[in-house]
This record gives sequence, structure tokens and C-alpha cells, in this order.
Amino acid sequence: MSSSSPPEQPDIDVTELEIDVAELEEAELLGAAPRVERALGDVRGRKGGGWVTLAWGLPGFVWLGFYLVAPLVFIVLVSFWTRTDTGFVRHWTLSNYGVLLHPFNLDNSYWKNMETSFVTSVIAVAACLVFGFPVAYFLAFKVQKLQNQIALFIIALAPFWTSFLTRSVAWAYPLMGREGALNQFLLKLHIVSQPVSAFGFSQLSVRLAMIQLYILFMVTPLFFLLGQVDRHALEAARDLGGNWWRTFREVILPQTMPGIVIGSIFIFVLTMGEYGTVTVIGQGAVSSVGTYIQQLVLGIQYPQGAAAAVFLVIALLAGVFVITRFANLREEL
Repeated sequence: MSSSSPPEQPDIDVTELEIDVAELEEAELLGAAPRVERALGDVRGRKGGGWVTLAWGLPGFVWLGFYLVAPLVFIVLVSFWTRTDTGFVRHWTLSNYGVLLHPFNLDNSYWKNMETSFVTSVIAVAACLVFGFPVAYFLAFKVQKLQNQIALFIIALAPFWTSFLTRSVAWAYPLMGREGALNQFLLKLHIVSQPVSAFGFSQLSVRLAMIQLYILFMVTPLFFLLGQVDRHALEAARDLGGNWWRTFREVILPQTMPGIVIGSIFIFVLTMGEYGTVTVIGQGAVSSVGTYIQQLVLGIQYPQGAAAAVFLVIALLAGVFVITRFANLREEL
């Protein structure tokens, strides 16, 4: 008895089928590409596109050139001119830099003020980061409603509604000093038996004022970047067993590093050349590299003041270069 075998089924080549489907999709894409280009416009093929871009960017370049590049160039030129009793003459000389760089003058007030200003700027950056990060973290993560976040952020920006000098004066006289509110508060609580002289017109008062005046330059970029942190990544880190510190270090901190860098640059540049706050709060008892340059300018020593300003700009550029090494802003923003 012979058994009949079932008819053989034709083999389906899955690979060929997938290739056919891919070819069809590619043909559809190629057919749709010209339509998309016609709808959006091929800017690269359009004549005069470069001139349009140049026209858009020209006002900004003119603005920066007139208000930023030109003053810097003029300062560098003046630093090589010769000082006179009435100002300066256009006689090229290196003596202005020689006075500042002379080996026997390295311990003069200019370099002492440069060192003091640098230390103050580093302290201000670190303190603003330590005190500003929790504020931005609270606004971005603990306040759930966007309306409440914006409202609290506007309240945090309230000090910027007044003049900078007004805030400095308000900080100096009612709060600081031997008879200021801070010393009176400590005396009332019997924490100290006599007013603390460091809360008067001192370096400590200047540094505390700078932290209060510039902390929002750290809070603002951190708040916006913390608001863009991927919440799904946070949930995934928690699901994988990560604690708060490890989640913060591995997920939150890398995504907020550009904000830390931007805030640090703002605060470092602004505090390094600061002289208004030092003048108002220090009341002549405290000096900085900014007040040193101001005294040279007021004394009509323009070439020496320009040379001192050039060294300050070099120090600022070096500091900004070091800060930007902590994050690649172009890739991470």
C-alpha cells in the first residue's frame, strides 16, 4: 500500500520579498523628494542666498564691532602711547607694560588687586553655584505647575527690577556696618557681645554683596536647563536601582553642565572687573583691580590704565577658557 505525500508548497524567498518592499519604499521616497524640495524651497540652489544671510547678520556684526571690538582695539592702542601731564601723545612705547611687569614691581598694588579680584571671583562663582543650584532645582522639579514655576521665577528676578547701584547701596548701609541690621540681629540673639567688624566696610561684605547681586546669573540658566532634563531618563535610573545621588551625578549633572558653565562665565567676568560694588560697599577700605584701573583713569594716566586693562582682559579670557573646558557648549546645548 503506497502512501501519497502532500503536494509540495512553493518556497517563499523572504529575503527577495524584503528587497522588493525596500525598493518600492525607496522609489516612493525618491518620487516624493522633488515635491518636498519644491514645497520647502531649495535654499542651496537659490542664487543670492549668501547675500541674504549676510544682510541679516550685518546689523549684529556692526553693533558688536562698534561697541565691543572698537573699544578693545582703542584700549590696546592707547596702552602703547606715551603718558603726558594732559593725557597722552601718540609716541609708541612699551614703558606702560614695563612698569607693570618690572621684576621689582611684581608685589605692587596692581598685582595684589588682581589676585584679590581673582579670589573674590572664584568665591562668588562657587557660592552662587552652591546656593543657586538648589533654588533652580526646586523650581524645576518640586514645583509641578508651569504657571507656578514662572511666577516664582519672576519673583526671584525681582531684584533686577531696580538699579544695580541702588541694590548695592541698599545692601551696604541698612544691612552691613557696625550698626547695620546684621550686627544688630546677632547682638539681639546674644550670639556676639560686640559688633563684628568684618561685617563693616570689609572684603567679606564686598564678597557677600557680590554673591547676592550675581546669584541670579547662575539660577537663570540652571532653571531653564533643569526644566529640559528628560524625566524618562530619571525614571529609568530609579528603576535600575540608582539612588538620588547617583541619579543626580549620572543623569542630571551632565545635562545641566552647560548651564553651570554659562552661569560661571557670567559671574566670573562680571565680578573680576567689578568696581561699582567695591566702591559703594568697601567705602575706600577695599580695592580691586577695577578700582585700581579707575584711579589711573581719574588721574589722567590713560596709557597705564589701558595697559592694566589689557592684562585684565587677558586674565578674563584665560579664566573663560578654563571654565569652558568643563563642557562642550556647542554639542551639549
